[in-house]
Amino acid sequence: MNTEICCWICVAPVSVRLAVPVSFWLLQEILGLEIEDPWALKSLTRRMASAFDLRKEQPAAASAEACGECQAFVEERLARQAFRPDGMVAGMVREVTEGRWSREDMVANVVFLLFAGQETVVDALGNAIVALDRFPEQRALLDRRAVDWNTAAAELLRYGASIHYAATRIAAEDIDLGEIRIKAGEGVVPVLGSGNRDNAVFADGDRLDLTRSAASSMTFGTGLHVCLGQHVARIEIAAMIEALFTRAPGWRLDAANAERRASMSFYGMATAPLFLSPTA
Repeated sequence: MNTEICCWICVAPVSVRLAVPVSFWLLQEILGLEIEDPWALKSLTRRMASAFDLRKEQPAAASAEACGECQAFVEERLARQAFRPDGMVAGMVREVTEGRWSREDMVANVVFLLFAGQETVVDALGNAIVALDRFPEQRALLDRRAVDWNTAAAELLRYGASIHYAATRIAAEDIDLGEIRIKAGEGVVPVLGSGNRDNAVFADGDRLDLTRSAASSMTFGTGLHVCLGQHVARIEIAAMIEALFTRAPGWRLDAANAERRASMSFYGMATAPLFLSPTA
C-alpha cells in the first residue's frame, strides 16, 4: 500500500493550507481589520480578478458583484468599528472624519488592499513550487539549507512573477527603441515576464538559479508604478517557502495534475497537487 498521501495545495489548496491564511493574517495585522473567514474573502477576490484580465469585452457581471460584496464586507466592519485603533484602517477613518479624505475613496482603497495584498502572493507561491519541481538541483539547495530563504524568494519571484503584463503606457512623444518607433499617443503594454528573463540583465534568464546575485527584477514594477507592497510580498514568499520545507520536508509535486490559472493578467496555478509523506 502506498504510504504517501496527496494533499491538494495551490490556489484553493495552497490557499487553504498556507498562502491564504498567511497573507490574510498579515493584511489583518497591517489594516487592523477583522477577517474572520479568509476563505470566503478569497472566493470574492478570485471572482474580482477577472475584471483585471486583458480582454476586449466588459468584465463578467460576477466580477462586479464580487466587488460589491467585498465593499459590503468593508462597510459592515466599519459600521460596527471592527478594527483596531493602531491599524491602517483606523488612520484612514481619522482622515475621513477630519475631512481630508472621502469615505468612498477610503472604502475603495481598503477593498483594493484586500485584493492586491494576497491575490498575487498566492499565485507566486504556486509558481515557486512548480519552478522548484522543474529544477530539482535548485530545490536541493533549499533541502540542505545551502541558500537562505530571502535570497531564494527573490529569485523565485523573478522567475515566476505573478503579473506578466503591466498596465498600458501611452507615449507622450515619439520614442525610438532600437529599430522600433513608438509614435506619440500610441499604447504599449510592458511585458514584465519577458523583462525578467532578459539575458542582458540575468545570465541564462530562463533558468532558475537560487545562487544568482541580487538584481533588480521587473516583478514589482518600477518608478511611479512600483508595487507599494513589494517588501511585504517578499517576506511572505520567503516565510511560506521556509514553512513548506521545514513543515513538509520531502514534498513532491504531482506535475501531471498541475494546471495553470486561466488568465493572461494573473500568472499562477489553478491546481498544483503535492504528495506529502504521512510524517510531514
